[in-house]
Order: sequence, then C-alpha cells, then structure tokens
Amino acid sequence: LRLLDEGADLAGIWQVDFAASPAELGAGITGIDHIGQTMAYDEMLSWSLFYTAIFDARKAPMVDVADPDGLVRSQAIRAGGLRVTLNGAEARHTLAGRFIEDSFGASVQHVAFATDDIFATAEALAARGFAALRIGANYYADMQARFGLDDTVVGRMLSANIMYDEDAGGQFFQLYSQPREDGFFFEIVQRQGDYAGYGAPNAPFRIAAQKRAARPAGMPRR
Repeated sequence: LRLLDEGADLAGIWQVDFAASPAELGAGITGIDHIGQTMAYDEMLSWSLFYTAIFDARKAPMVDVADPDGLVRSQAIRAGGLRVTLNGAEARHTLAGRFIEDSFGASVQHVAFATDDIFATAEALAARGFAALRIGANYYADMQARFGLDDTVVGRMLSANIMYDEDAGGQFFQLYSQPREDGFFFEIVQRQGDYAGYGAPNAPFRIAAQKRAARPAGMPRR
C-alpha cells in the first residue's frame, strides 16, 4: 500500500489503492460441504478423539474404501454444519498413502463444495477452464443398472463427469477436479432430501480415475 500522510483519512484506502474489477457471475457454489483429511491408519483414533473432544461431534461407522493397491479406512465425523471425513491409509502405494508421503503427515487432501444445481455448476466451471476428473463410461453403465435412472439424466452426468449415489434419505451428486501433483483435489456435491453419506460406493471408481490422472509412482515432481 502507498504511504499515507499522517492524519490522512483511511476510510477510502481500498478504493485508492486497489482498482475494482467487475464481479463475475458465480458458479453456484453455496458453501463447504465437508473436508477430507488423510492420515496413517494408526493415527485415526487420535484425530477422531481430537474432533470429538473440541466439538459435540457424532461419528459414523467406519467403512473400507477399496483402492487397487490396498484398503483405506474412512470414518465421517459431524458436528452441526462441520463435516470431516478421516481417511486412514495402511498401504503406502494407495492414493492416500502416497499423499501422506508427499505431505509428510496427516493433511487435508480434499475440500468438497456444495451447490444446489450441480449441472449448472459443472457448466459454469467448464466455461472457466475447470479440469474435471474424467470418469470411465463403465461407471455409468454400472450406476444405471443399480439405480434405474433415466437415459437422459445418465447422459448428462456422463458428459459432465458427474457421479451419483442414493440412500433411503435422498440423492447425492459428485463432481471432482483433476488432482494436483501433490494429490490434493476439489469436489463439488449436491445433496437432495436427507442423504447423509459421502458417496462411498463411488470411491473405487474415483480412485481409479485419479490414479490414471496422477503422475506415475516414483516419478519426481517437476
């Protein structure tokens, strides 16, 4: 910031020192749905105790997420509007295990943003150059067989790389970014009804797609 004379009026400093640019229309992001924290499996209990000690949090049952190179244990913790998924890796060659090695310990590996219309958000993000994670067509054939969705809806999801899950409470849509070189990625989700999960059945398909997009194991970063 420029130096101001003593006694100068500071009220208009932002207008003086920064040129305003026209605001772009948003992509429909309404907030943060949850964050995903990755750690070694033997650290999961400590992190779980950390969150439940400082928040009045509820823990969901632990689930196993299949990675082609091993299992990852996942447990969701929720306290009001705060949702955190703890992902514990035992095998170093899993996607989570490689992230831990690169980040030197437990770190947030992804942030999931919420939207009320994931198709509109996907279109708006694509127009801004958002690199979506490419999901194979076999996923959509499997998903359609499981849920019996309309061909038109499935076609829209396939073209935008949107994933889908549902339970007794409602429906869930997911869109992922391409992972960065360090393994960090973004997710955009839409919850309908009282869906309370995180799309766990989609995780093996998502991990396989991320591994195809990631740098090969052993290759150093640029």
